[in-house]
Amino acid sequence: MRIAALADVLKVLLYVIASFLLAALISPTLFDLGKGFANLTSGKTTADQMAWLASKAEGASFTAYFKKALFISALICLIPLFCSLDLRRHARPRKGNPWTIGLPPQSTPPRMGQALRNSQWGIFQSLTGFCLSAGCSLALAWLVFALDWFQWQAPPSANTLWATTWSALKSALLLAIIIETIFRGALLGIFLRAFRPSIAIPLLSLTFASAYFLIPSHIVPINDPQAARAGFEILGQLYQKFLSREILIQSFIPLFIVGLILGMTRYRTSALWLPIGLHTGWIFSHQLFTRLTERRSDLPEHFRLYIGPELKDGLLSISLLLLIGLIVILYLQFLQFSKKTPAPEREE
Repeated sequence: MRIAALADVLKVLLYVIASFLLAALISPTLFDLGKGFANLTSGKTTADQMAWLASKAEGASFTAYFKKALFISALICLIPLFCSLDLRRHARPRKGNPWTIGLPPQSTPPRMGQALRNSQWGIFQSLTGFCLSAGCSLALAWLVFALDWFQWQAPPSANTLWATTWSALKSALLLAIIIETIFRGALLGIFLRAFRPSIAIPLLSLTFASAYFLIPSHIVPINDPQAARAGFEILGQLYQKFLSREILIQSFIPLFIVGLILGMTRYRTSALWLPIGLHTGWIFSHQLFTRLTERRSDLPEHFRLYIGPELKDGLLSISLLLLIGLIVILYLQFLQFSKKTPAPEREE
């Protein structure tokens, strides 16, 4: 195990921490700028795009501004991270393959490091992963809806249902490509240079789950959004979620299992096609269900551990993810077996 490879892993962990701290620092300023822009354009004749942006800025909560600040901070901190890693030093030729990343040959131990490669069945693997994760998740959605645990926010029309589905699909595909390229593409490659796969994949999954877990999904109440400490106040409330056993079971464990499945598929296939398909299906089904339905407010308290406020939370979600993980393992075994099986000889 090389000291340089361990140092790269430490830099990745510091990158995640620095992104949240920078977001807490700049979110009050971003909040003031957004509200000031809304007040400046109020009552004035502006272009439709400016009026729409002003209305969004006016109605957004401090939590929404914190999420935007976190996205900006992650992009800002990404520059010094990749400069310090220096991934392109003595890199392998890319050969025009968009699914590979150049890793220094000297930092890749023979049995530990892994470069990404393309696959002629890549599109098929992505479609397979999408159908598996989206199909199983929507089956769970149908179950909780049939049990009357969730209800429609408003009865959707055919046009509304189609527009929501198309919007969720586009958003899910874009998010999955970005997240998988960063986490399973670049970061898992860095972790595999320092640790064995049995350590690298769970460690990155913990990092992935922690980062996702701390991103607020609901409005977090803040005493004074314009105070300089407001960002750190919301950050403190987010970190308190780690102290709640119920929230850890509902939200953190499913995210950790998702990270394990995606990391395993990336390592076993040496590609991002299958992880992107799986992740797209999860995000798509979650966004579609969240935009159209809501959990019943009169749901008994003892049911809340089985299904959380969102489809991806709770023991039912954990059971579904374990089932999907088992199916993925069997699918990967089938792919490995089909590669080893020699083609039958033709009779002359």
